[in-house]
Amino acid sequence: MAGSETRKNAAAKTPRASAAGRAGRRRPDSPPTRTLGFPSAQPDLSPTARRLLEAARRLLERSGYGSLSVDAIGREAGENKALIRYHFGDKEGLLVALVDWLMYDTLWEVRRHLSMLEQGEDRLGVIIDDAAKGMLADPHSYELFYDLMPHLLENPRMATQLAQLYRAYRELNTWGFWGDPSDHIPDVVRDLAAMTVALTDGLAIQLLAEPGSVDVTRALGVWRSFVEGILATTPGASGAR
Repeated sequence: MAGSETRKNAAAKTPRASAAGRAGRRRPDSPPTRTLGFPSAQPDLSPTARRLLEAARRLLERSGYGSLSVDAIGREAGENKALIRYHFGDKEGLLVALVDWLMYDTLWEVRRHLSMLEQGEDRLGVIIDDAAKGMLADPHSYELFYDLMPHLLENPRMATQLAQLYRAYRELNTWGFWGDPSDHIPDVVRDLAAMTVALTDGLAIQLLAEPGSVDVTRALGVWRSFVEGILATTPGASGAR
């Protein structure tokens, strides 16, 4: 589902006061206007929410999942830990948002590119090409993604939130394949969208296990040909290609 260097550089340029200096005298950011942790919501993240997510990412990188306590995340971010509840509901909400944050750059690029296309332009190419670029540019984000995944699945509440997140990923692919947000989308298009999510996640695992073992661009090119063949026999899908 990357390009974390941009976010790291931006975070490095943001001055951070100590937790003691902020606690008790810093007014909170304006209340979030949309649910966090989903691709469409990420541009609305406040500076504080971004700092909390970056802090959680750094802790995960350094010390693993066990280090992700509310206290530790607050200290690492230089923020009052109560702001985790304010922005994400609780630690579980922050961790689900972190999964999306790890994949954010790639997803944002896909959404931006799709929104700029005219009817009849290569929407399928956006989905395939951006997936390949994201996977090759930042494999480490996928590594952290899979560090989090089993823990989220063990918690029924986080698993439900994760399911919503994956629904958003499938809808993004459906938009790319079909191009029409109507409710009359053939089941086969939704199936292709789900299979594309599975394909990219599976390729990422293979690359993490053995870097360079798969030619991602070529493999996704084969998948594109397959999708094009299916869409060519699906009535009403001509605008998606």
